[in-house]
Amino acid sequence: MRRAPIHIARVIDSESGELDVIATWDIAYGYYEVAAELWRLAGDEDRSVAIEDIFLSAYDFTPPRLDAARMVALRAQLDGIEDALARGVTDAEHVLSMQKVQELRPVARELDLDEARGELARYAVQEALVYVDRIRQMIDFALKNDAQLVLD
Repeated sequence: MRRAPIHIARVIDSESGELDVIATWDIAYGYYEVAAELWRLAGDEDRSVAIEDIFLSAYDFTPPRLDAARMVALRAQLDGIEDALARGVTDAEHVLSMQKVQELRPVARELDLDEARGELARYAVQEALVYVDRIRQMIDFALKNDAQLVLD
C-alpha cells in the first residue's frame, strides 16, 4: 500500500495549485488499493478496476484530485463489499479461515497475511475493511464541506 497523504481541500486556483486544506489523512492514498484488492478477492474484477480507474482519473486535474462526481462514483463502488466478502472469502464477521489465509498469501498484495502473524492473519480482511470505511468517511466529509479529495 502506498502511504501518502490525501487532503480534503477546496481548490482555490487550479493553475497555481493553491488549496484551502480542511483536513489531511496522512497515509490514506493506498486505501483505494486495498479496496480494489478486496473486490478482486471477492471475485468482482469489474468493481476492482472501476475503483482503480476512478483514482487514476484524479490525474486528469492539477493538482490531482477527485471532484464530487468522482467521489460519489467511488463511494458507489464500495457499496456491497462487506457482503461480497462474507459470501465466499470470510465468515460473517469477516474473519478468514487459516485455509483461506494460506490460499490468499500468494495472490494478496495489500492484505497483511504475513506468516509471522500466525493466527492473527485471519483478521486481515477486518483490518482492510477499516481502510474502506476511512475512504467512505473522507468522501462524506469532503462532500459535506463542498471540498475535494486532493492526492499528494
